[in-house]
Amino acid sequence: MRILFQLNRTNQQRQLEKLVWIFPIKLAMYATALRNQGNEVIWDSIDDGSFDRIITSESQIDIPFLQLPHADRILTDAFNSKWQNNGNFKCRPGTYIQSTSSCWWSKCSFCCEQGKVNEIREVNDVISEIKECKELGAVEIFDDSATFPTGRWLDEFCHRFSNEFGKSIKFSCNMRLIDLDYSLLRASNFRMLLFGLESANQETLDRIKKGVKVGDWNFRISTKIGKEMGDVKYVIKAAKAGLEPHIAVIFGWEWETDADAINTLKLVWWLLRKGYAKTAQASFIYQQGIKGNENQRHFVKDIYGVWKYPDFWFNKLRDIKNKDDLKYFWRQIKVGLCQS
Repeated sequence: MRILFQLNRTNQQRQLEKLVWIFPIKLAMYATALRNQGNEVIWDSIDDGSFDRIITSESQIDIPFLQLPHADRILTDAFNSKWQNNGNFKCRPGTYIQSTSSCWWSKCSFCCEQGKVNEIREVNDVISEIKECKELGAVEIFDDSATFPTGRWLDEFCHRFSNEFGKSIKFSCNMRLIDLDYSLLRASNFRMLLFGLESANQETLDRIKKGVKVGDWNFRISTKIGKEMGDVKYVIKAAKAGLEPHIAVIFGWEWETDADAINTLKLVWWLLRKGYAKTAQASFIYQQGIKGNENQRHFVKDIYGVWKYPDFWFNKLRDIKNKDDLKYFWRQIKVGLCQS
């Protein structure tokens, strides 16, 4: 059978308004499985009418997640610059893995992972795949599980990753805003943690079932991380441990006023200005049954207005320690110039 994987910028997105090329790791695993079954698999091409089957979505995967093989990164062209230029890698080449099928929280109403059963691969299997990636030349890994596992699994992973790879390969992942041993993650050569903050307004967080408490973040900065910060304090704790938090927010909720949106914008700016969030992204709400407030779409780009603040630049320059930091900083500047 001749099978085409026809990809697009929403293949690996959990928020369909975020149009960016992210390597669709689960589809790559599925493509490898179909090739292993003896099929002719064509990756990331166009339909010329000669294919027996066309794959465009994860919904077409008919093999249980835990039975999928490691992705063949040669077959799926994983090191193509197309997949390198989205900001998830400071060091290149980088590649993606996926340790879990979904999200252990799986309650956020806006997310396509809502209500899904979360299956977790064995730590040994994940470490084995990372070894394969390193042998192919990868120097950074991003785990695109909707939320990276925690608890004993995370502790075991950190120790195994540190013992196997030392400082030879960096690791980043999606993470919930929870209390973790962030120092352990840093010692294990984790780099970026992508936190879904979504909003600075508690009503919104409750309505979308985010399970996050934003607290009263509008306070004077102090040396102590207090309860008034809510779960925002975990961004600060991660940064103080030496990690590089990335925060994601969403604008356009139909019940939010412009004042609410500005509240979220100010929180993003505050975290960036203080150097706690190293990078940030914003998207416009896309959810069935919710009509986004189009008048608030401009806030997605407004996050780049942080460039006006001297303390933002001071902390950015302070973070530059080597040539990889400098190159990454320059790429961020170019993205900001394009967006603002």
